[in-house]
Amino acid sequence: MLKSCLCNTGGTFLFTGKGRILSFVAGSLMLKTLVIFALTGLLLFVSCSQHTARSGDKQFYTPVEYNDFIVDQQNAIIKRMIKLTATYDSGSNSEVRIQFDSLVKQSDISLTNIKRLSDYEGDSSLKLQAEQLFEFYNHIFYNEYRQMVEIFLKGSDASDEDITELNRIVQSVRVKEEALNRSLGLAQNVFAKKFDFDFQDSAEAPVIEP
Repeated sequence: MLKSCLCNTGGTFLFTGKGRILSFVAGSLMLKTLVIFALTGLLLFVSCSQHTARSGDKQFYTPVEYNDFIVDQQNAIIKRMIKLTATYDSGSNSEVRIQFDSLVKQSDISLTNIKRLSDYEGDSSLKLQAEQLFEFYNHIFYNEYRQMVEIFLKGSDASDEDITELNRIVQSVRVKEEALNRSLGLAQNVFAKKFDFDFQDSAEAPVIEP
């Protein structure tokens, strides 16, 4: 039974010439696969008449399902980020705005789903760390990302001041995101150890179509 771990979504803008933004390059998606030890198999086959956690109407019967729900929420945001990136080179300004709005909407949905997530058998540590990261995503999409998109849409008219500000924002976001990713990774490892499953690096990275 193979499942994925939380991804690192860091990225950077590339430039050429005065104020010309080429694209946003999504960071490497650090995939891990989830290996369930045979000796804990009985713990994973919980009666369907009971559930140990939920988010809204969705129920989770194993720690694997609980973990993967959080991963799925992040992957949904990543897919929207990639679609937005694809419009930078090939789309019109209106298409960029449409994809940006879709990203913000997905961020709202994912954050709501994480906030509605209950603890897992009394353990709320993973949920709380995930909530901090998704709140960060939501904040930067409504603020820093919106500002970056507006600078991008200026194209060759972007000033040196615009580019300086853009680089400052990118660096600030990266530092904060890396810290939150580290904290969440630690929480995920503690959660996995507590509920008797482990992570093993996958040989292949996931391919996400724009």
